[in-house]
Amino acid sequence: MRVRIATCKELPEIDGDAEPLAAAFVAAGIDAPLLAWDDPAVDWDEPAPTVLRSTWNYALHHEAFEAWLERVATAGPLWNPLPIVRDNLHKRYLLELAARGVPVVPTTLVESGGDLPDLARFVIKPEVGAGSLNARVFRAGDPEAREHLARLTRTGAALVQPYIESVEDHGERSMVWIDGALSHAIRKSPRFSGDSEQVTGPFPISDAERAVAEAALAPVAAQLLYARVDLARDASGQPMVMEMELVEPSLFFSRYPGSADRFVRGLLRRLGH
Repeated sequence: MRVRIATCKELPEIDGDAEPLAAAFVAAGIDAPLLAWDDPAVDWDEPAPTVLRSTWNYALHHEAFEAWLERVATAGPLWNPLPIVRDNLHKRYLLELAARGVPVVPTTLVESGGDLPDLARFVIKPEVGAGSLNARVFRAGDPEAREHLARLTRTGAALVQPYIESVEDHGERSMVWIDGALSHAIRKSPRFSGDSEQVTGPFPISDAERAVAEAALAPVAAQLLYARVDLARDASGQPMVMEMELVEPSLFFSRYPGSADRFVRGLLRRLGH
């Protein structure tokens, strides 16, 4: 059996998940080559399953990436499934989560020509983005904030969110979902454009964190092989969603032994093996 693991030709950073996942596929007796979605030499029309992993440059070429997703999903099973991935590419899903009553970092979607909300300290990020690409933090009155917003909205929408102070001590907590359940949680330090990712953990998942993460995933949970819900604490200490990553999130396999094997078992079961 052969499963294609999708990456990109030039990784913006090291993929810490690649080695433990490769080892898990070897242990399961599965041929799982790592192939770049943006490599024209790869025959993506071959009828084979494809798993999205480190396709981390897609935000720079998102129209081409969406066309590639359609192509791959036509050739064989795609994980996560195409409709879920396509919807999750655009971070306006945060507005939909809020409309469902899921606690979410207050988010303003700004289209071309729009202005900044009245916030003392805030983050501006593109609607389509991976990692910390073009995500920057500003204070009220900084002229660069409007310039950055204008640059982003020339090619799409942008999101503006208040800066959440708790990420500096409690940190951003990532809830990792694999094969039908939350698996483990890690802590990430604040990260903006150009920063390196600092990760610690795993940490226990609190009841409140579990409830918010499961509420965010609820409509699509049965269809997911993997997911990551990134949480921050509000001023009263309650968790709220910063992002819900269903496309190509790091799952921090090396932080939780057995999680890569669980990922592979879940994939094989979905493929009927």
